[in-house]
Amino acid sequence: MRVTSSKHLRFKMQQPAIPDSVPERIYRESRQRFYNHHSLRQIAVLEVLHRQRWVLMMIAYDQTPEEAEIITIHPITRDQIQERLRSGRWTYGQTDGELRSES
Repeated sequence: MRVTSSKHLRFKMQQPAIPDSVPERIYRESRQRFYNHHSLRQIAVLEVLHRQRWVLMMIAYDQTPEEAEIITIHPITRDQIQERLRSGRWTYGQTDGELRSES
């Protein structure tokens, strides 16, 4: 599957100097998947080394059978994840019919 980056993602990666490989790594390696009912986007979370410390980082992405377009990336805390789940903004997993193929 092809993974692409939005213009917004490329801008965000310049701000905190996130290496180019990190968003795709989060997409491919994350085992924490959510669906954001507010933005109607898929979410993946992975702990990555950023600025010499381990940080939870999330990506929001749109997915079709042929392509995943990563929209944005930013750090997130476990408390923020739990609050988004508690409020119903996020739910676990992916929406029906949008399962990611393992490549």
